[in-house]
Amino acid sequence: MKMGLIGCAFGRHQVDMGKVRHAHSIHAGKCRVCAAPLEEILPNVWQKLEVRDAGLGPRSFG
Repeated sequence: MKMGLIGCAFGRHQVDMGKVRHAHSIHAGKCRVCAAPLEEILPNVWQKLEVRDAGLGPRSFG
């Protein structure tokens, strides 16, 4: 488990193929280790999905 978290820190996420969904013409899934949202940019090439908080998080009031 610890080695998986180190791999995720370096951007080497492992896709949980059981939870891959087709959404808005892309395949989206989650990392098996850290549960980060991932999207498929090319066949069998996954990238971390950038999720923005729309300024509603606690960082917007600082």
